[in-house]
Amino acid sequence: MRIVFVITEHEDGLTPERESRYDEIRTRIAALTAATVEAEPYWAIESVTADAMVLSGSADPWAMHRPAALERFYEVLRGYPGPVLGICAGMQMLVRAGGGTVSASRRPTRGFGSVDVLDSSGLFADSARSIEVFKDHEDEVSTLPPGFRVLATSHSCRVEAVAAIDRTWWGTQFHPEAWDPEHADGMTVLTRFLELARAPKR
Repeated sequence: MRIVFVITEHEDGLTPERESRYDEIRTRIAALTAATVEAEPYWAIESVTADAMVLSGSADPWAMHRPAALERFYEVLRGYPGPVLGICAGMQMLVRAGGGTVSASRRPTRGFGSVDVLDSSGLFADSARSIEVFKDHEDEVSTLPPGFRVLATSHSCRVEAVAAIDRTWWGTQFHPEAWDPEHADGMTVLTRFLELARAPKR
């Protein structure tokens, strides 16, 4: 099985330092599964033949991205039939591809914090009703597209996680890949996505 880890940085923003950081995240995901995990920036993707996709977060604002490059990738997303997990900016990409909107957060958020799980099936089947996960964002979903539902929320962000009703798309505003031994809930969420994607375990 192959999983593509899609880097959502814009072309000019993918510096060597950031590329190294994304490779660390790819390695963390790969450590959870026997599937092959390959990284590729969104603006270089014309089609996807992998069995599943994970969309990364991003450091720069949407205004720095080329609109044409974003729209090309949204077309790829809309035509892809497999399971997708969008993380932070990756979730926002799913929402935008589905016709929803993203706007500036009331206040930037960074650090570990609690998230309330509203739907304990699917992506959160193995999670507690309240989880501690890492948050790092300045934008958030302001309007959900048709056919999306909210899976989790928090006092600082109304839409912490989403799922598409008629396709295997899930998204988290928080960063499940940024777990540590004291905050392992993110690893549980990532592992659950890999199970939903039917990725083999290590």
